[in-house]
Amino acid sequence: MAARDGPHIAIVGAGFSGLLTAVNLLEASGRARVTLIERRGVFGPGTAYDTGNPQHLLNVRLDNMSAFPDRPGHLADWLAEQPSWRAQDGFITRGVYGDYLRALLEATLRDAPERLTLVGAEARGLDRQGDGWRIDTTEGGIMVDQAVLALGNLEPASPPGVDEAVRASPLYVENPWRLEAASAETARNILLIGSGLTMVDAALTLRRPGRRFTALSRHGLLPRAHATVPPPPFEGDFSGGPAQVLRQMRAASEETDWRAAFDRLRLSARDLWRGWSPAERRRFLRHLRPLWDVHRHRLSPGAARDIHSMLAGGELTVLAGKLTEVRAGEAIEVAWRPRGRRRAIRDRFDLVVNCTGPLGSIGSSAEPMIRDILNKGHGRPDPLGLGLQVDDDGRLLDGAGQPAHGLHAIGPLTRGAFWEMTAVPDLRGQARDLAARILAEQG
Repeated sequence: MAARDGPHIAIVGAGFSGLLTAVNLLEASGRARVTLIERRGVFGPGTAYDTGNPQHLLNVRLDNMSAFPDRPGHLADWLAEQPSWRAQDGFITRGVYGDYLRALLEATLRDAPERLTLVGAEARGLDRQGDGWRIDTTEGGIMVDQAVLALGNLEPASPPGVDEAVRASPLYVENPWRLEAASAETARNILLIGSGLTMVDAALTLRRPGRRFTALSRHGLLPRAHATVPPPPFEGDFSGGPAQVLRQMRAASEETDWRAAFDRLRLSARDLWRGWSPAERRRFLRHLRPLWDVHRHRLSPGAARDIHSMLAGGELTVLAGKLTEVRAGEAIEVAWRPRGRRRAIRDRFDLVVNCTGPLGSIGSSAEPMIRDILNKGHGRPDPLGLGLQVDDDGRLLDGAGQPAHGLHAIGPLTRGAFWEMTAVPDLRGQARDLAARILAEQG
């Protein structure tokens, strides 16, 4: 179905993954045409980097945040040309990184103005049309040769006990990415459901004199911090099942800085994950994922100092327990059961913010595109429900388990197959490789 002037590829989602897939396609082929579809109408930074809050720092040092794996100095070179930007301990703000991605988009539009189209609309479904696909959006249908789903993380998970009456209350924030500090000006006692990086962002955004925060999560674990100075690399190896890897990691941490050992483990994470049986993967998710998350998704040293200052000063309390009930009224009434105890504790909060992170089961997603794909059998959940099932090349497997020609996924949607697909160092390589496979598939 390829047009005379080259294949037409649509990418649904224009955050980091979608943008870099488009850039790699257009750089690798002088004939390819790309349409980027983004319902927010903001192309490039995505939700994660579309912030002007100077307290929101990257969680990876700038020297490992180039958009291109084979051009490690690309970001540093761009920063050298900027009139002003802020960094702390080698971590720039997310807003500056968002500007970097916007600049990358602008450069691509200048270099290939007739081959890159931006569509500010919501993609709601797709159907096979001959050898290609028709993508239905709120602005009409788009016919393409191949389609890429770069939807990013699923929508926020809804905590237990939160009903429609609570969701309708102005005292409850379901999506922390839409949190506005001004809307919480009168709140003094705030509950943050979750204790990961999203909680840290919310606490730093809402921090005010006299305000108190309670962070509640199942395990009450806080993200660990990056070292102020990167430790020397660790050269060991990891192998075996989850229990063996845990023992190896503990032994390595006695020899070197745990961060260096964990960074080495991350290099093996994809191969380890793919070598594990379904039962081993489930055991990892059930027993070890909380430990993985707090060591993998680290705080910048500056953010860690701020959070520890809040803990020491009594501004922030972190609790381990299970939320059992949330009721709306003049305040939000919450019941929670401390970890290891049977009796629930009740409390009242002026504001409750859901910081539990993305939905954990794709089958529960209300995302229109995902619902359409699953309902029509163009794709299916991976065995653990973490995302959509894909083959080694990132092609969706249809309802019968066969690769769907010309239909691909990138990023968190593929974590069931590849596990680590959320950070820039992972995504930039995936985007480059996916672009090469798409062009090879077109011939």
